[in-house]
Amino acid sequence: MRWFGWFRGSAYHGGALTNPDKGEQANRPEPTTTSANLTVTDERAMQVSTVFACTRLIATTCAALPLGFYARTADGRNELDRDHQLWRLLKYKPNSFMTALDFRQAMFTQRVLWGNGYAYIERKNDRPVSLTPLKPEFMAPYRDGNSVVYRYSTDNGVKEFSQREIFHLKGFSTDGVTGMSALGYARQSLGLSVAADESASKSIGGRANAVLELEDVPTPAQKAKLREMYGKGNDTSEFQSDGQLMITPGGMKYRAISLPPDDLQLLESRQFQVPEICRFFGVPAVMVDGAAGATAAWPASYEQQMQSFLTFTLKPYLDEFEDKVVDSLLAPSEARSVFAEHKVEGLLRADSAGRSAFYSQMVQNGIMTRAEVRAKENLPEIAGADELTVQVNMTNLEDLPKVQSNVVK
Repeated sequence: MRWFGWFRGSAYHGGALTNPDKGEQANRPEPTTTSANLTVTDERAMQVSTVFACTRLIATTCAALPLGFYARTADGRNELDRDHQLWRLLKYKPNSFMTALDFRQAMFTQRVLWGNGYAYIERKNDRPVSLTPLKPEFMAPYRDGNSVVYRYSTDNGVKEFSQREIFHLKGFSTDGVTGMSALGYARQSLGLSVAADESASKSIGGRANAVLELEDVPTPAQKAKLREMYGKGNDTSEFQSDGQLMITPGGMKYRAISLPPDDLQLLESRQFQVPEICRFFGVPAVMVDGAAGATAAWPASYEQQMQSFLTFTLKPYLDEFEDKVVDSLLAPSEARSVFAEHKVEGLLRADSAGRSAFYSQMVQNGIMTRAEVRAKENLPEIAGADELTVQVNMTNLEDLPKVQSNVVK
């Protein structure tokens, strides 16, 4: 059974997707050198415009959505008091140097790029009072049986945190301990994109755009003089004009160089890399100005576009953040009745005519009150708008005299 020994060694020690049951956990393939013979670091990957655009789109959109905190009651749910710890941390001030928006943007950015986002939870009297983001590239989760220890590299050495001290966002994972890094697993595609960027820059920026053909072989001094006159665009030269036309002395020929077809194909390959990278982030290519034709399968209406983007791209991030808030920041007894929820109505908001039709249906059928509609439209409260109402124009024919009688009264 020699093949079994090889399989076991490959699966548990050769870069398989599963992490060991004990020891340091990994969230990406180790080598950063790609098949294009380029080393693509995280910083270089962020210089790829598609990576930057996908990260910005997901992180800023998720962070900007309103986050509400509620308690389950017999009547449904009630919004928490604004003195509650969750309000103080995630709606007002998570720490002394960041706003709530800053904190959530940092956490979602970490989660998008590295598959994991970390923050240190400072507690006082067993209640969280501060959340401080930590850099995921310096964090090494270490699994010890049924618990996880977080080892964080600092200038003063490695500092260990317990599982209770870390607010850990973890994304798509095979073991539930560490999320898989989009940058790590997209390294080969990113290497191709970086190589195409560099080749395009050399082809366009480093290629001569014209040639001066001389009948005689010029001396080094003559070459230097010609480069000074024609290469730098010295308008005071007797051989140049101030317009598009270049005047050369007798016996000298000027020949322009056009971009070769191979270089034009290189530019097209850079365009095709956009949807390739977008696949790793789950973002429709059209939302980051993707390749031509990327809109072919994209919904036509704005509402459908936002619904698709919310369902397939943003929802996993939002659900994960909501679950981690309850799991890490609440006592077990309180976690049974308190939950967090993002308000996504703003993304799905239609035009004024569409909103008017929707609100009319909701109010006329007794599903929403007029006060709730006014709140969604950021209008001030008015008296008498808290009652549910329904229309009576669908009354049974035999009951119509009773309804008319009540109206007369």
